[in-house]
Amino acid sequence: MEHKFCEGVSKLEFLKGMAVDETVVSRKVLPHVNQCCKYFTELSMFAENVDEEKASIICKSLPDLWKLELTNSVISRQVIIAFLDELKALEHLDISGYENSGITDAVLEKASRLKIFLWNSRFEVGEFMDCSNNEEDDWLL
Repeated sequence: MEHKFCEGVSKLEFLKGMAVDETVVSRKVLPHVNQCCKYFTELSMFAENVDEEKASIICKSLPDLWKLELTNSVISRQVIIAFLDELKALEHLDISGYENSGITDAVLEKASRLKIFLWNSRFEVGEFMDCSNNEEDDWLL
């Protein structure tokens, strides 16, 4: 499957972004996407779990990513911080529906550089919370 996917991506020089299943996030596919698609800056991944290995693959393979969406996944604080530390061009991070309570003051401080940071978790403060850091919401202040 990886070979066919890479073959198809090779023909999409102007691909800006894609929404994929976690099986596409591999050490073979994402570097190929970065090499073939010079304008690639947006990734949305559907995964049950975003672990440190997947985070490392994304960060190393797509260093110029500015939009990352990982909704409804199990994701740890360490993985969130890895994305915030390693993806220097990142402006938009959506981890809404994540399954671990990873939002701490340290995460919020690092995420403050983002234009958009979306998260919600049923584990925060014992209730379901929907939170964001979105420049478009500044008028509410």
